[in-house]
Amino acid sequence: MRLLLISDTHGHLDIIERLAKESRADAVLHAGDFGFYDGGSADRIESRELFLRVVHSTLPDDVKQRAKKLKGDAMRVFIRENLPLSDLGGWLDSGRGFSLPTFAVWGNHEDGAVVSALLSGQRRVPNLTLLGTATCGPFRFFGLGGNLLPELLGENAPLDGGRGKVLTTEREVSALLDSAPPRAPGEVRVLVTHVSPGKEPVVGLLAQALDVDLTVSGHMGSPYGCVWDDFAVRGPTEAENRLATAMAALPEALRARLSPPTSGEGRARWYRGTFHVNLPDAPDGHAVVELVDGRVRLETVSAGLPVRP
Repeated sequence: MRLLLISDTHGHLDIIERLAKESRADAVLHAGDFGFYDGGSADRIESRELFLRVVHSTLPDDVKQRAKKLKGDAMRVFIRENLPLSDLGGWLDSGRGFSLPTFAVWGNHEDGAVVSALLSGQRRVPNLTLLGTATCGPFRFFGLGGNLLPELLGENAPLDGGRGKVLTTEREVSALLDSAPPRAPGEVRVLVTHVSPGKEPVVGLLAQALDVDLTVSGHMGSPYGCVWDDFAVRGPTEAENRLATAMAALPEALRARLSPPTSGEGRARWYRGTFHVNLPDAPDGHAVVELVDGRVRLETVSAGLPVRP
């Protein structure tokens, strides 16, 4: 079974369909900044989020430079007339869906109102599942969307941080931990987060608690996909100190649930036995995971850095 791993499509949904076909995927796993916007989103999100849509657009350079100078209502008018925030609005209106099972988390640049409507079932895209927890063949997915900021993981924190900023909440983390069953024989467990564990070590704590084999993330904007584990980049003392600092910022209830072992086989599992895949923005690359003869194979494809003139 082959999974396309992709992230940061920023509303360009056809690239998901194209890469799924090119990579001969059986399903798609998306790590956020998907483009969860509709026709009303331009009025709900702030100018900076609209500016970022221009940055990630395929507009000609001269048009893009002029548009980046617009503010407020002028920017909103430009977006409505020239640059829909996402293909998703049209898909929702027409009932279009994905050709393959597509599992996604939401990123930090989304419209929280659209995310909430999809989560509640008020709106639906065929073949799209927002994680949560789900299974696909031998894979079990755990998903955590939004911008993971430990200091903002309050019990009553809203999913929508305001005007296009979407946050991870304590409720989501607790629900994910509550939903995790014991590992089944032959199961490959994958944690999908928008924020990389290289950026936020709380993701590493969650990976340990969920007993995953692989984490998949985006967000960082690197032109290359990268794969690593803590053993490859840190000594054990540095890694433990980093997790301890992350623990101290967590709400007390989560701290008790995410406390990692500090010695023996438990430490080896999170320190040396969990691999992290951080994806580039979709136009710059993607990855494919395949389960073959009981082994997980990973291919990464990156456009890389442009050659300097």
